Amino acid sequence: MNTIQALSEGGVELSNFIVDFFNYIAPHQCLLCSGTSLHSLCKPCEQSLAPWIASDSCPCCGYVNTQGHFCGACLQAKPAFDHTQAAFLYIEPIASLIQAAKFAKQWSLLPPLGEFLATCITEQQGIDRIIPLPLHPARLVERGFNQALEIARPVAAALRIPLEIGRLQRIKDTEHQARLSANARWQNMRGAFHYQGDLSGQRIALIDDVMTSGASLNAAARALKAAGAIDVQVWVVARTP
Repeated sequence: MNTIQALSEGGVELSNFIVDFFNYIAPHQCLLCSGTSLHSLCKPCEQSLAPWIASDSCPCCGYVNTQGHFCGACLQAKPAFDHTQAAFLYIEPIASLIQAAKFAKQWSLLPPLGEFLATCITEQQGIDRIIPLPLHPARLVERGFNQALEIARPVAAALRIPLEIGRLQRIKDTEHQARLSANARWQNMRGAFHYQGDLSGQRIALIDDVMTSGASLNAAARALKAAGAIDVQVWVVARTP
């Protein structure tokens, strides 16, 4: 039996083997420094990314520096989501990577960010499906892609959790959140999402690129809970300090 037959009969797709082989002999160009790398980012650039968030953050919203305790905001008014996991603080250079991906159409940055996020997910047991935060159709046409979906794809693949697209819908074309105050953001997002289907008894992971006030994710989590979800985790690449 030759090597190719052994690979095929052993359950390894030949096409994947070829891709992996050529990735090895023809390394990538690092997305940050343009140097040679076997991956999307070289090791020095990977190590230069903004601080990875440790366990000393609010378990509900991910706000840092709470020594693992609930923050005052969540104690006063708990969000609709139940737990947040974030990979990085939203500071340089991770902030520039995310902004370049979203606004400069450097889409190739998104899958590596999803891969980084996947390595940080410690509480994934019992999650029934992953749902990326959707864009309003008008915003999707304007941007051409949904960054949350492109981040969610490698996370779902790495963790082997089903990825669901299309049932959670953004039905309200809201004003850009970045232009609004914290209080206005929460008002802006009321009734912005609707879930088509039944999530009774389901545990959901809701994915986005950045959490700032949490207003968008809270509104989406409300829609998922209204459809019957019993637990909604938020998984984001970065959390604002």
